[in-house]
Amino acid sequence: MSLSIKDIPMKNTLGKIILFFLVTLDIFASSQLAEYSLTSNKIEAYEKEPITITFKAQQKNHHDVMFFFLEPKQSDTYKIILLKQDSKELSYHNKRSIFTFLLFPLVEGKIKVEFNFTIKVASDDAVAEVFKGSRDNVKWIETTNTLVKLTPLVLNVQALKERVDLIGNFKISSKIDKDHINEYDSVNITYYLQGVGYNDINLDLISKIDNVKIFSDASQLYDKASKNGYRIQRELKYALLSTKDFTVPAKKLRCYSPKTKSYYTIQTKAYHVNVTPMDKTELIDTVEYPQGEDSYKDIKIYLIYLFIFLAGFITAKVIPKSIGFLNKETPYSDIQNSSNAKDLLQQLLNSYNTANLKSEISDLEAIAYKNSPSNRFKSIKKDIIKKLEQ
Repeated sequence: MSLSIKDIPMKNTLGKIILFFLVTLDIFASSQLAEYSLTSNKIEAYEKEPITITFKAQQKNHHDVMFFFLEPKQSDTYKIILLKQDSKELSYHNKRSIFTFLLFPLVEGKIKVEFNFTIKVASDDAVAEVFKGSRDNVKWIETTNTLVKLTPLVLNVQALKERVDLIGNFKISSKIDKDHINEYDSVNITYYLQGVGYNDINLDLISKIDNVKIFSDASQLYDKASKNGYRIQRELKYALLSTKDFTVPAKKLRCYSPKTKSYYTIQTKAYHVNVTPMDKTELIDTVEYPQGEDSYKDIKIYLIYLFIFLAGFITAKVIPKSIGFLNKETPYSDIQNSSNAKDLLQQLLNSYNTANLKSEISDLEAIAYKNSPSNRFKSIKKDIIKKLEQ
């Protein structure tokens, strides 16, 4: 509805006349500066199903330069990001802007999605002023700003009927570096997850195996938003240590596809690993060697004997025996004599209180199981001894 001065009775006060002009200006700014629309590709969706929202604005008043700004209001009920903003000058003082957003509803029920739309108007002279002066004297464009209230989008969100691990269209594959290891050596398995969907992924593909120690790491190789959801690539890496043969079981992942509106299952591959026992005759003390039991206490004892042997062997090979102080034990000599990250990591985990060594253990795991450079190995040993002496 438009208003005019003819609509105002002559008995109105000056204050009412001023109020009238303010209201008229506001209506003009909201309806005459630009034409705009806010739409979505769907209003009915399941939780974490991708929704594309499009906002279009085109300049209607062609007297000045115009800029469009659209900001979504953040909420705990949804996750929203800007996919693309495309602005074009169709002709002189005739701008068109298109904003495209990706939204994931996070809760069940009716969800309101609100936006702040701001139109900024500047004269040609104001724009020209920006290009005057040196680089150290940059000026902002002087604009008249108008905040336009948009009608919120209302989405109807349903909860999924089944519990799922992934929402989207995914496939999974894996590889193992070897299926036969020596006792206390490690086997490495890498899982590759690829697909398009919701990117909040928290998978534990190898959670617990009897008599097996598990180290894990997840890497994000690729994660890019698109109209159909995030294009995702993940690597989930596991290093496994054991003293006995073991099997990594297959694991099923339940998924929902918004594209086909159906549930489906993907499954990892099972692996059996053969473990060759260590020759116990190579240990320094075989008389008191403990009998095998299915417990980590035995593993700890095995490791202690192993590293005593390794420390003596390395010392004898590297340093001349004629030096008298070789026969004297020094504090933390087992740490000092560790030859690689894997040996040192096992020594720490089985012989020391590692509560204050989280950073160093993380660095050692990276060297031992993730092929990180080993040039910091000596400095890590020094840092460990320094912390243990505190």
